[in-house]
Amino acid sequence: MAKGRRPDNGKRPQGKRPSGRPQNPNARPQQGRPSASPSSANIKKRPAPSKQAPSSDNIRQKAKRPAPSGPRSEINKPSDLRSRKTYDVENGTRVNVRPSSGVNSQDPRIAGRPLFGDEQIVPTGPVVEKEKMKAPPKKLSWWQIFLVRKKNKAEQKSKQKEEEAALRREAEKAEEKVPDVFDEMRPDVGEERRKHMAKTRKRETLRVAFNAFLSLLILTGLMIIAVLYVVDYVAAKPAYAFAAEGSIEHTIGATALVARNETVMTSTHTGELMTQATEGSRVAKGQLLAMVIPEGMESTLEDLQNVEQQIVDIERQLMMQGKGVAAKAVFSEANEEISPIITMIRQDAILNKLNNMTSYSSSIRVLMEKRDSNLKDIDFEDEQLTSLRGSESALKSQLESRANSIFADAPGIVSFKLDGLENEVNYDLLMSMVDSRCDELINQSNSIITGDLDVKQNEPVLRIVQNDVQYFGCILKGASMEEFQLGSSHVIRIPAEGISISDCKVIRCTITSDGLLVVFETTNSVERLLDRRTVNIQIVQTKTTGIRVPVSSLANADYDRMIATIFVNESGYARGYTVQIKDYDREYAIIAPLEKENIPSISTIVITNPQTVKEGDKVEK
Repeated sequence: MAKGRRPDNGKRPQGKRPSGRPQNPNARPQQGRPSASPSSANIKKRPAPSKQAPSSDNIRQKAKRPAPSGPRSEINKPSDLRSRKTYDVENGTRVNVRPSSGVNSQDPRIAGRPLFGDEQIVPTGPVVEKEKMKAPPKKLSWWQIFLVRKKNKAEQKSKQKEEEAALRREAEKAEEKVPDVFDEMRPDVGEERRKHMAKTRKRETLRVAFNAFLSLLILTGLMIIAVLYVVDYVAAKPAYAFAAEGSIEHTIGATALVARNETVMTSTHTGELMTQATEGSRVAKGQLLAMVIPEGMESTLEDLQNVEQQIVDIERQLMMQGKGVAAKAVFSEANEEISPIITMIRQDAILNKLNNMTSYSSSIRVLMEKRDSNLKDIDFEDEQLTSLRGSESALKSQLESRANSIFADAPGIVSFKLDGLENEVNYDLLMSMVDSRCDELINQSNSIITGDLDVKQNEPVLRIVQNDVQYFGCILKGASMEEFQLGSSHVIRIPAEGISISDCKVIRCTITSDGLLVVFETTNSVERLLDRRTVNIQIVQTKTTGIRVPVSSLANADYDRMIATIFVNESGYARGYTVQIKDYDREYAIIAPLEKENIPSISTIVITNPQTVKEGDKVEK
């Protein structure tokens, strides 16, 4: 092809028009070289492309131009050539500029733009400068980044859920629209399929039901095993006790009026009482019993009491060090007398019975005074104790010189506790009174007789029991005269004092409207009951001695025939034996083996809860 010639596009022949065709002044100019005729001078010519070889700078600029992207690249598309976009400099926006044949069409900016290309129009003016002046974006904090990511994830999840829901809806609609072609085309195969599905569902239902039943069966079995284990663990185990020799007593209770033959002594002066004899001790005629300290001697009396307390403390220390061998015997005797009272205090405290606490305290105080009095006669061979006893004698001498001394006018047992009935309640009253009078005195008198250290002139200070006898008068309900005949001896227990008085002789027994009026006489424990005007007693009616076991150990007891069965532990196995019941009460029973048998005997191991075993069961030793 000749240089500078327009290429042949294969549609029109090369060369000039034939001369025979008429010339049309409005026709399109001939392709090829422009004609030099003056008629074509006013026709617009397409600017010829520059034949200048492209420079290296232009090549670099074209190579560095970015690929068209975004809305700006759309203005260079060939379809938009007739509606080009440019920028409105004043408003900073793009406007459509339609090319015209006027002067604007020859604008060198537009004329110099390539006809086809992907170059991006870079606007100039205030908009570009404004964009350049913008500050770089701020860096987001980690918390803002976290919130943005969280928001994006939530949006993605919600969008994904919406898409899945839309897909499900489309699938459901498709299923509704599409018929079961398989069943329509092959009815026999569709029926078999339905039967197969029904059998599968039935088999699945049976499998689920069987698994549920098997689980329920296993759970029930485990529960039964657990219950049996708990019952076996919690169930009472066999308990044992030794058959021992003992006795059972049947008693009848009553409230008794205590009477004595007493002599009351008075004081000729007013002051504070200082005892010189122990409460409940036996005194001789003419012995110094007490002193009435007048006013002004309180400090001397207090010094004497402090010295006496120091003497008692040192005597106890010396006894603990092994000195004063005889002192141990005195303490042992006092402990034996106090121990039953302590036991009764504990029992009453457990049962919340506080009525007898004053009596317990008084009895313990009497025993302590008796012990301290006996310790004075023991020589501990200690210098400090000897010095304290000398100080005690000196202080007593000072008090005796100014105090009113009271001496015993008759031998007997001394007591410093008075209730005003000493001259009224005596032997003569008990032998002549009726049952109504006995009840009246019991209800009006105080059970505990108290003492007072403040003494007034010509008022009773102390009393002396002139003999060793005390009397109990009481009314017994539901008793017969055959049990309490005159001269019969009985045992009377006093739980509040923890003592049992034997050889209580009946000296009076009279039938009254309320029962029997019985008067007992005894010479035992007179000192222990000096501070009591009334006392609750238990009179022993019968007493049976033999092999004693708990009542709970009797199985199948027949109290009419007086026989029962006991289970004993023989070489680790439970064996039952029939025994004879000789006597019983609420706690114990006296039993004896039948003829030609030697079980039970002393030290036989008896099962006290026979309901837990059967004949031949293996039991633990």
